[in-house]
Amino acid sequence: MAKQQAEQSNGLSIFWLKKHDYLHKDYSNRSGGIKWTYGMSGNESSIGFNVSRENWGTPEEKTNINLNYTHTNRQTDEKENMNYKIELETTPCNYGGKRYWFICPLYKNGKYCGRRVGVLFCIGKWFGCRHCGEIAYAKQFEGGKYRWNGVSIPDIERAEKEVKRYYYKGKPTRKYRRLIRLNDRF
Repeated sequence: MAKQQAEQSNGLSIFWLKKHDYLHKDYSNRSGGIKWTYGMSGNESSIGFNVSRENWGTPEEKTNINLNYTHTNRQTDEKENMNYKIELETTPCNYGGKRYWFICPLYKNGKYCGRRVGVLFCIGKWFGCRHCGEIAYAKQFEGGKYRWNGVSIPDIERAEKEVKRYYYKGKPTRKYRRLIRLNDRF
């Protein structure tokens, strides 16, 4: 199965929710929505969500996001209303506060994923982590004509510029040895 690109997939980001105050500590319930527009075609997708907290302000506080959207099957044009809950988890930050994470709700190969992720992507009619949806970032597709055995021409050129001295006390310097290794691999 070919991987999809993350940049071309609908993503729901915890960082976006935080930036737009949906995870603000003073609110126990916030609602909102996101709309995606596809480049040349102009097609639009949207999703509604509700962020809520149970046992607000206590150590047993549970935060979750409820997703509401309509999924249209592309083959049959059959519409299905989707409404499901995704748990959020927090981790403490070094200088105080807390950071929120989605817990992936999908099952892959019969096992519950449960990964802690910052972005959930649309995978068919569900939202889940990029690992469950076989989604990769554009940088991960790079390679090809300039890359051979994990080494690219710009890597070698950069290493050549870093070498100031080739030998010291009759032995090759560390940067020169690195350049030799890169050339051997290429």
